[in-house]
Amino acid sequence: MKRGLTVILAALLAAGTALGLAGCGGGDEEIVYPDFPETPGDKNSWEYTEGEDVTIDWFVNYSWFSYPNCGADVISREIKRRTGISVNFTSPVDESGEMLNLMIAGDTLPDVISVQAYTPKATQLAMEHYVYPVDELAKRWAPSLLGRIEDDIRAYYQLADGHIYGLPSEAYSSKYVSEEDKWAPNGGIVVRKDWLEWYQAQPNAMDVGTKAGLLDAMEKVTAQFKTSSFTPVGLLLDSFNEEGNNGVTWLSQYFAAPFEDKQGNYIDQRTTPQYKEAVLFLNECYRRGFMRRSNISASADEIGSVISKGEPFVCALTPQNYMANFIAAYQGSRTEYVPIVLRNDAGEDPVLQDLTGMGFLYSMVTTSAERPDLIIKLFDFLYSEEGQLLCKYGIEGQTWEWEDEAHTRVKVLPAYLDAVRSGTEDAYGFGRFNVLHNSAFILPRQPLEGKTVSAAYVDNIKRPLTPFSHRYTIAWPRLDVASDNYFDIVQKETSVQAVWAEFLPDIIDERDAASASEKFDDGITALNRRGLAEVTAAYAERYALNKQAQGVTWGWPLNDPNYRSPTLRNPDGSFSDTPVGVTGDPWYYIAYIVT
Repeated sequence: MKRGLTVILAALLAAGTALGLAGCGGGDEEIVYPDFPETPGDKNSWEYTEGEDVTIDWFVNYSWFSYPNCGADVISREIKRRTGISVNFTSPVDESGEMLNLMIAGDTLPDVISVQAYTPKATQLAMEHYVYPVDELAKRWAPSLLGRIEDDIRAYYQLADGHIYGLPSEAYSSKYVSEEDKWAPNGGIVVRKDWLEWYQAQPNAMDVGTKAGLLDAMEKVTAQFKTSSFTPVGLLLDSFNEEGNNGVTWLSQYFAAPFEDKQGNYIDQRTTPQYKEAVLFLNECYRRGFMRRSNISASADEIGSVISKGEPFVCALTPQNYMANFIAAYQGSRTEYVPIVLRNDAGEDPVLQDLTGMGFLYSMVTTSAERPDLIIKLFDFLYSEEGQLLCKYGIEGQTWEWEDEAHTRVKVLPAYLDAVRSGTEDAYGFGRFNVLHNSAFILPRQPLEGKTVSAAYVDNIKRPLTPFSHRYTIAWPRLDVASDNYFDIVQKETSVQAVWAEFLPDIIDERDAASASEKFDDGITALNRRGLAEVTAAYAERYALNKQAQGVTWGWPLNDPNYRSPTLRNPDGSFSDTPVGVTGDPWYYIAYIVT
């Protein structure tokens, strides 16, 4: 497995090497700002872009990201009209991180890069001066943006120098999300509905909410529905990347791998018995032939292709990343997937990470950009509520309007509905310019009409799992960037991630259960040699401080003595005494009016 950008950066930085000072301006040199006139703060910054005509390159570090129609659809043309900027998006061919590595090494960074917000990449690039401080750009050329960056988001991303270096997508500020809000989980395990129903109708069917039952179902289903031209897949796992595998993360959450011990101290989930149980379960699926060998090296596109054909019985992945593929399967053969509730051998409730968090993509303006003054105005527009609504629903008055004077809900207009019915959404670009999307603002205002049957089905695919979803933000404490050992901890963390990304597929690929267990233990030993204990201690210190500041005794829900297993909701929203079943609670479906 190739190591990603984070490890290459860490190794070079540890050696005191400056990467490519020419061109992109990285290294220890101070950032020099171009001498463009400052923008007044009396109105929105993008209103000062009249007559501008600039094309920028924007790299999104996910292979599944694609926006080939950008510049041709209605929304991107309107963004160009409003900001003076056209965008060429690019993305890597896989999740190895190699493309970003090469751009850094070759001094060919584009104008804007979007990396995973929850990894150290952004911090390292900022500390090496490959990207501008966003707040400094805003002070000069987009003062209206400063008021849009919520205090809690700013505090989360602020480095020791007092600056933030990018803007996050899907950062759920308390401005939009209260602690009482209940959101669907981020990832999930979904199963093909018709095959599940066939299995459950068999006289000796087992409970698919248990490991033994799900394995039995995989065995029976793959044998029953195999033909000369069609081979079912028992289990499809998400693609492997430089941090590991999201599907493994979600499965470990189903198996209740804690991030806090019984005394309330932060722990690394990979060191828990529940996490090991999840990985060894995957090894058993692999050894019994329920997983394809190609799954180990498959790209996100290849994973999506398998879904589009309706071949998997069970999928452990991030469903929203494969929305188009689930829709293709549904439209092609009415192949429908539903969630399941899977538990570990101890029968513990799943503790699933909900969709709220402090960021998904983190977008930054590189110091190689020729017009940072215009790019920060584009950021300002995209980050604004006005920009959010344009990117999601198009031009106000043409494809949508407000349903009420208080602007609490969007109403889509006939032009929007006609595009959805005719399948010509790409001509408008609804929801495609989503690099700074904020679901916390959009979802409460979304209309309950204007979806196709298939799109509504995918939108609802994880919602029945909501009773088991919990906010995980407390589990992601930010390191103290002012501490003397901060950079040492970041280097160790990136090294630990890369080592685990190498071990994980090898554990799943082991020939027998004993070898897989031994390989897992070897992996944890390797993590400890790379500094896992020091990394965990640094996070544990911040975790304890966060809990103290929030007045929280237990961060891990199952540690709370007041925790109660979820029960089904009645039609009026009240709770019944019936435990949530194996396919979750259907009360959480949204009853869309579909086109």
